[in-house]
Amino acid sequence: MLEAMWEGFRLLLDWQIVWLIVLATAIGNFFGAVPGLGGNLALALLIPFVFGMQPFAGLAFLLAMHSVVQTGGAIPSILFGIPGTGPCTATIIDGLPMTKKGEGGVAMGAQLAASGVGGVIGGFVLALLIPVLRPIIMAFGSPEIFMLIVFGLTMIVVVSRESIAKGFIATLIGLMLGMVGLSPHTGIGRFTFDQLWLWDGIHVVCIVLGIFAYAEMMELGARGHTAKMSQVDIKMSWQQLWKGTTIVFKEWWLTLRTSIIGVIIGIIPGLGGDAASWICYAHAAQTCKNNENFGKGDIRGVIAVETANNSKEGGALLPTLGFGIPGSSGMAILLGAFLILGITPGPKMLVDHLDIVWGMVWVLIIANIFGAVSLYPLTRYMGMLAFLRSSLLIPPIMFLAAMGAFLIRGFWQDVVLAVMFGFFGYAMKRFNYPRATLVLGFIMGPLAEDYFYKSMSAWGFSFLLRPVTVALLILAVLSLVYSVWKVVRDRSKKKPDTTKIGSDMLFSLFLLMVFIGACYMASTWPRKTYPLLVIIPAIMFSVWHILLQVYRLRTSIPAETGLPSEKTVSAPVEITKESIEEITKERIEETIELRNERIIFLWLLGFLTIIMIAGFWVAMLVFIPLFMFKFGHEKRKLVVVYTACFWVSIYVVFQALMKSSLFGGVFDISW
Repeated sequence: MLEAMWEGFRLLLDWQIVWLIVLATAIGNFFGAVPGLGGNLALALLIPFVFGMQPFAGLAFLLAMHSVVQTGGAIPSILFGIPGTGPCTATIIDGLPMTKKGEGGVAMGAQLAASGVGGVIGGFVLALLIPVLRPIIMAFGSPEIFMLIVFGLTMIVVVSRESIAKGFIATLIGLMLGMVGLSPHTGIGRFTFDQLWLWDGIHVVCIVLGIFAYAEMMELGARGHTAKMSQVDIKMSWQQLWKGTTIVFKEWWLTLRTSIIGVIIGIIPGLGGDAASWICYAHAAQTCKNNENFGKGDIRGVIAVETANNSKEGGALLPTLGFGIPGSSGMAILLGAFLILGITPGPKMLVDHLDIVWGMVWVLIIANIFGAVSLYPLTRYMGMLAFLRSSLLIPPIMFLAAMGAFLIRGFWQDVVLAVMFGFFGYAMKRFNYPRATLVLGFIMGPLAEDYFYKSMSAWGFSFLLRPVTVALLILAVLSLVYSVWKVVRDRSKKKPDTTKIGSDMLFSLFLLMVFIGACYMASTWPRKTYPLLVIIPAIMFSVWHILLQVYRLRTSIPAETGLPSEKTVSAPVEITKESIEEITKERIEETIELRNERIIFLWLLGFLTIIMIAGFWVAMLVFIPLFMFKFGHEKRKLVVVYTACFWVSIYVVFQALMKSSLFGGVFDISW
């Protein structure tokens, strides 16, 4: 074993291999940082370039590139709420609030350090598990994976501190959205409305870009043309980056735990990186002390997600090498590269090519270290984008999000869908529905349904009695009960907010009508057990939440009416000049924000209309100058230069380098 370890390390001493790893990490960071690209696309595009390479050189290049994609993907997540890759969605929960508080540099430093450390730990754990690979994988069948997913869903209460009902409703919406498309068990279309492009379901990128990127840009625009993503004027500095880096090592026990959990989740085929990041976030939020700031800008949330994002690649490599079973979609593509290079993964590889296996372990470790370190000099300057005023920031973010939605599958409908989810995400943000739990439900939903039916087909309900399943079920129940108890205890000390209760109730009634309609549709499907197990609880939680709002209307002082309830009339209120001025100022700010809100809604609809008619290339030349000049009141020279630079940059990256075909609109205008 030690000899193979040394032989694997000697493979990396070739300068060609070192150069390929350096180049691959730069490419991986780029593909991760640009929303809509991701590691799978990078692998697909770069596999042709490894033809003719030595087997290990080609594998080192592709593996190094793939292993650092999440490191780059976290950058737009923290700065703008736009996940560069799917697993980086969980980074938004605490990373974006930190940026708004002026602590974006701390978050970025922690993200880079956690990514590097997580990748290194993942590589070492991979090395330790190679001798015991078979029993670990064989211990997890369909029942165990299903219960592990259930355990992951228990984190809904952790990020739903404001309202348990809202947390469940958001998660169940995600589970429902995961049903869209052809049923994998019956072939019947579910929620497709006779649209062929929905047969494959909704892509997670459309949902994430909508409820996070577009929703955040709407919120930014509603604050006015001079608003910034960072609400505190503290520039990103080397001190902030260093502070975030040191916190990762101060929280060494959390870093180690989440890295190991990430590896274990990565080992299990079918779960993927999204499950690893969410489960590790849930673990951190449940086990860390003083966890009331999770979801509001707690750096430990960033650390937990980023260590898992990179460490799970080591875990996903195990079944790929040992059994030829890809541990993730990226590993499935990498498996094809193995075969192209003349290497057949499987049990024999751990005997005949153990030096290559150890060489790949070293590639994982070195690529993660270099990928994180190489971004430190750039991160500080990229962080300055958070201090751009909204009139300069909103147009490029809107276009990048739209391009990301389109490039995933090449459907113009996905662009429309992303914008529609933007409006929905803004409503969720305004009425305090946790958006992260919707994404969690969407990702876990198809997996849960698949493994539920597989377990039922093989064992019936007796699958719940299997030892590992029982252990995971007990952990899930204990985790859920403990989380609910903590939420109820913390909320009992706070006075409920009733300022938006009227409009919140309208939104809740809208959701209830959607759930009832979905229940009627699901009742006609041949195999409806799982869908009804999701939709009926959604109706119940919606009714519960509406009744709770009615109760609060009767027992509190809604800001909209100003009428006291029976329980509060005896309390005298002192009216002073300062209090009147403060109330007047708040009302004026609310009025201005509502006006800006309507304006930014119209701009977004106009943005979508121009793309649908004239396509991306013309829309950039029309929408950006109009928005900057009319909404932002920018100077004409700046408008012209800014628009030209952005257009040329998009052309070079997407058209000249990547040969991507962007939507040309009704008139099919292309360049």
